[in-house]
Amino acid sequence: MVHETKKLMESKNLLLKIASGINPLDDSPIQDESFLHNPQVIRPLFFLTDYISYEIERTNRQRSKPTKFNITDERLALVDLPSGSIGINEFAKVINAVIDPSVSKKITGAMINKKLKEKGILSEEVDEKGHRTTITNGKSEGYGIESETRTFNGREYQKILFNEIGKKFLLKNFQELMQ
Repeated sequence: MVHETKKLMESKNLLLKIASGINPLDDSPIQDESFLHNPQVIRPLFFLTDYISYEIERTNRQRSKPTKFNITDERLALVDLPSGSIGINEFAKVINAVIDPSVSKKITGAMINKKLKEKGILSEEVDEKGHRTTITNGKSEGYGIESETRTFNGREYQKILFNEIGKKFLLKNFQELMQ
């Protein structure tokens, strides 16, 4: 990828010289009567140089984007949990507020729920239409996890909530849980 970026930069510099009226081989001015002075040729060359710059920046951003979740003890200590029972997405939001985005990708409620299901702390049910829903089970209450019936758009559902015990459990065991 570094080799491709270098080739793109070389191409961009060559096109910039041509678009600016300079012969890239010897750095002499291109003759006035050359077609390379025509705005219909120059404009697309400048467009191409801008596009090459955009692609180089996009590639560099993608390359530097973290692919795994990672949080240090120091960052975890900065988590400020809201009072009262909260949902898993709200918990994920307060975790994401303290992570270092240059080192870690963001966490989602779905990622945390998946780990809790793997540990048997939460379960999953599938309805007649094949939709999967996270639910509590016999173990959940012992971990401070409860459900509450809520309504959205006229449809009832069970909202999974983490009470004070549940929030403390998640925070205390978060790094181990997310391994």
